[in-house]
Amino acid sequence: MKRINLKKYPKVKLIEQPSSIYHLKRISKAVGVDIYIKRDDLFPVGFSGNKLRKLEYLLGEAEKQKATHVFTVGAIQSNHARMTAIAAKMFGFEIELFLKKSVPVKEGSYFNNGNIILNNIVNATIHEVTDNEKAYRAIEERKLTIEKESGKVYVIPVGGSNALGTLGYVDCYFEIIKQQNDMRLQFDLIATASGSGGTHGGLVVGKTLSETKINIKAYNVEPDQGELALHTLKIANEALELCESKISLSASDTVVSNEYSGTAYGIPSDFHIDTIKFLAKNEGIFLDPVYTSKAFTGLLMDIQNNVIKKGEKVLYIHTGGMPGIFAYPQYF
Repeated sequence: MKRINLKKYPKVKLIEQPSSIYHLKRISKAVGVDIYIKRDDLFPVGFSGNKLRKLEYLLGEAEKQKATHVFTVGAIQSNHARMTAIAAKMFGFEIELFLKKSVPVKEGSYFNNGNIILNNIVNATIHEVTDNEKAYRAIEERKLTIEKESGKVYVIPVGGSNALGTLGYVDCYFEIIKQQNDMRLQFDLIATASGSGGTHGGLVVGKTLSETKINIKAYNVEPDQGELALHTLKIANEALELCESKISLSASDTVVSNEYSGTAYGIPSDFHIDTIKFLAKNEGIFLDPVYTSKAFTGLLMDIQNNVIKKGEKVLYIHTGGMPGIFAYPQYF
């Protein structure tokens, strides 16, 4: 198995590797497929989650560029924005969040609980915007102001999902290979939620560079017509270039399920809430309403529909999002 050297890209220290892998014994017995869960939701920083792996590289680059401020974009209840805010404070950056009012909810908890409380506690500056276009326009205007005052801004994209951030999940893939070997397992499938493509793309790049054969599938958390798969392919190929690989991936390499995302981003359906309760009652593990519940629902439905065969071994990556539960009390 080939291993690429990523040490030329500076990193900050945010996580303790590896994250644990557990066998979901009761659920596996119930569905006839061995499901394991990788707990990227249990890292010790900022209520944790998958974005920390990306932020190690992104904040490493911000330090290299001697930035004074970090900006990023997300929805009002963005897990990525919350983790960026907390991690940025750990390394002395000023943090400004450009948060979109894009989720069609009116309940007060969505706007004043969950991740919003954590952003406020670390004193992140929050700018509310209506969409991505206005967010990036506001970023450019604010960036000019700060740089006129001798500051320097490092901008992190939605979800931390660019080629550099994606390297965090290249690392994760190699971590998984070592863990499965140590556990004397062979996973048939790695499954994950996907909203911006970086986690999925990094896993695909890791698989490609390691020349291993585990299938990788992402479950989209919002309806689309194939845009996420194409975006994932784009950043995966850009990440391969950072890894000095001449391999070029094709559309068949970035498999995305769009069937179980519900009606909109940030809006869970009844069956997503049922999945949260099912996993909690049977395994004592909590999913969130926006990402992980949708992906785990898709995984269970693929098993029910025989897309995933009886007897297969599946690794589900828990990407975090726990604070989001408290923004959706009306569902529980």
